[in-house]
Amino acid sequence: MKKSMVTLLVLGLLFGSLVGAADAKKKKKKKPPVPVKVERTVEFAYSVASPGVSGVVGMCLAAAGVEDSGCTDIATSAEEAYVNVTVVDASGQPTNFDLAQDTDPATPAFEIFASGCGSTETPLPITPGLPLRVSVTAAGGPDCPGAATQGDVKAVLSNMP
Repeated sequence: MKKSMVTLLVLGLLFGSLVGAADAKKKKKKKPPVPVKVERTVEFAYSVASPGVSGVVGMCLAAAGVEDSGCTDIATSAEEAYVNVTVVDASGQPTNFDLAQDTDPATPAFEIFASGCGSTETPLPITPGLPLRVSVTAAGGPDCPGAATQGDVKAVLSNMP
């Protein structure tokens, strides 16, 4: 009787430890996925700068059908929240560019939210899902006196800075 009682007790403890280990595995919390930076690069060449001066919404010649214009509208996805822009002009001088989006539907034009000289220092926040207008302006301002001639624009869109 004692032997069977000890055997039952040992089997009970063994079974209990196995069930407890299985329950512990079930209760492990999954770690949330680590966010991954996703980037998309848009490049275009220009042979004609956008008419106008930095900081003033001018006419986008691309919208008027002029090819190789210094202005283009880039479609953005709902996940793209930042942009980093680099402009390389054939003159060798850093040239001015404006970034704009139509964030105010009450006004008929795009609203400029940033201007740069040659490139952005850091990725700039944008409104996801709205077209992004990048305009290389013919004349810069006092902080960017280079005049645009022809060159290349590279815009890197991403979901995080």
